[in-house]
Amino acid sequence: MHSARRKEINRIADKVRTALDLDAMPLDVEVAIERLGGVIEEDSLFDCEALIRKSGESFVIKVQPHVPNRRRFSLAHELGHLFLHMGFILDPDRWAAIDEYRDSPKYRYGFSEEEYEAHEFAGALLMPENRFREIVERTSDGGRVPLAPIAEHFQVSTPAARVRGQWLGIFEWDQ
Repeated sequence: MHSARRKEINRIADKVRTALDLDAMPLDVEVAIERLGGVIEEDSLFDCEALIRKSGESFVIKVQPHVPNRRRFSLAHELGHLFLHMGFILDPDRWAAIDEYRDSPKYRYGFSEEEYEAHEFAGALLMPENRFREIVERTSDGGRVPLAPIAEHFQVSTPAARVRGQWLGIFEWDQ
């Protein structure tokens, strides 16, 4: 993904957070979905962590009940698909043209451009750059930055916090 696209996705996530009046951290992604008119359904009958589908003029996100540590990120990831790939609110023509959106479960684990973009959106929504940098600065100990307090602050996994810091250029890729 090009840096211009990454910046665009971060701007969209910032606008969504602001429009929904969800600036408090950690962001309540379930409230975001509710404010957007969406529904969350727990479902253990599919082979990925979460998926999104259009439902009338709204949407449904199905999420596996046994992923508590990744639930928030998975829900935010699906919101990435909603805005970036389905056009919800941002592209009315695209949204109207979609009967059913499916991001293929075979690509679910991060190997398609859409998946990378949805990951970027989730990271930007849950861990806004300015706040991420503030927490890194606050928790830094002589150049060493422990990931656990950052992940705890944003209520994400330590791998999610690490990757966010890597893409923001704060952490080295070889960590």
